[in-house]
Amino acid sequence: MTIALTETPVESPTWRWAEPVVAVVALIVGLWNVWVPSFWRDESVSALAASRPIGELWDLLGQMDRVHALYYLLLRSVAWISTSEFALRLPSVLAMAAAAYGIAAIGRRLATARAGLLAGLVFTALPMVTRYAQEVRSYALVTALAVLATWLLVTRRSHILYAVVIVLLGWCHVYGLLLVAAHVFIAPDRRRFLQAMGIVAAGLIPLAVLAAGQRGVQLGWLRPPTWAAPPTLAQEVMGSKWGIIPLLALAAFGARGALGRVAGPWALVIPLSMVISLVYPIYSPRYVLFALPGLALLAGAGLDRLRPKPLAWIALALLTALTVPKQLWLRAPDHRPDDLRSMAAALLERQRPGDAVLYVDQNNKWFAAVYEDAYTNLIDITHTPLGDYDRVWVVSGGRKHQNSAFVETDQSYLALQKRYKARYYKDFGYSWFALYVQE
Repeated sequence: MTIALTETPVESPTWRWAEPVVAVVALIVGLWNVWVPSFWRDESVSALAASRPIGELWDLLGQMDRVHALYYLLLRSVAWISTSEFALRLPSVLAMAAAAYGIAAIGRRLATARAGLLAGLVFTALPMVTRYAQEVRSYALVTALAVLATWLLVTRRSHILYAVVIVLLGWCHVYGLLLVAAHVFIAPDRRRFLQAMGIVAAGLIPLAVLAAGQRGVQLGWLRPPTWAAPPTLAQEVMGSKWGIIPLLALAAFGARGALGRVAGPWALVIPLSMVISLVYPIYSPRYVLFALPGLALLAGAGLDRLRPKPLAWIALALLTALTVPKQLWLRAPDHRPDDLRSMAAALLERQRPGDAVLYVDQNNKWFAAVYEDAYTNLIDITHTPLGDYDRVWVVSGGRKHQNSAFVETDQSYLALQKRYKARYYKDFGYSWFALYVQE
């Protein structure tokens, strides 16, 4: 059985540069102040996994993040050159530019090159896209692979190549495999699609074995979504809860024809993941980033259908204007969940020779070490009995974070509080340090 995924008329050569234009715009937007925000805790793990000796990487994977192992290994080639914010974030910028290029290509294939151009520009304008284009995590790469897989599917390229891309998608982030749920409905050749799924199943068996023991670590912090989940996602996608309304209106207007048949199921992965999470929590806003190209394609098609034609560019400009405040906000030095760079600088300024440090919980040692100069001269007492130190710094996370319970149950921290008194503490987003002195 086959499904037609092409439309007429054939596009004029006028728009033949749509894909390169979109990619260049996405590259410029992604590079804009990419080095300014501090690494935050998730990025710090990526940075350290990419730069530390291979033995330390295996130690990390033994505790968490086995599902990100491929991404960490790929990132090591970049870290060999530089571990700066710019260098380590550059692959994500390039991946998101590639995704924008692919969105324009899919739009050309399924509708018109103008629709593809508009869709790529909508995608580039979304603050959530910018956020993860400027982050040392796998989400931008997963998005690019999702776009590539969808393009391979609708253009009926090699089903073996398609299967390889889906396997890579799963190895970069297992959540991205929800894309297959959309592809079930849009595959133009069912027989070849089933053959590809056989290859995918074989390629993902090792990942399933590796990840089986870390489900609690990777997903244990997730909770079933509440009614607040859609507005929160809207805030991330567009920068405001109400800004999503014109985007959804354009998407609804564009949800027809071949493009609608492909992009609609792709975008619907977002509410699908929320529904699944009511029973088996797997939803987090960043996990559904790979479905935003579907929404952008629908919105691009909606813009393309506006008449008179110049109205499309006016609407795109207004839509982009809604995202500008959030785009500017994202590029501030401390506008990530943690400001680990400022925390390290403040600690370095206040510490004295002979000071000790207690990490609560142990993972915060990984988070903090990305700016390690502030910690190398402190005596680490995390795994030793509490000695007789005049001053002890506590480095932790969770004062404002959902995983804050460990601060109240960590035995070393409780022992410290019996003999020491808090003199000073300061929050840096979700991370913080406190100075304890003997009473």
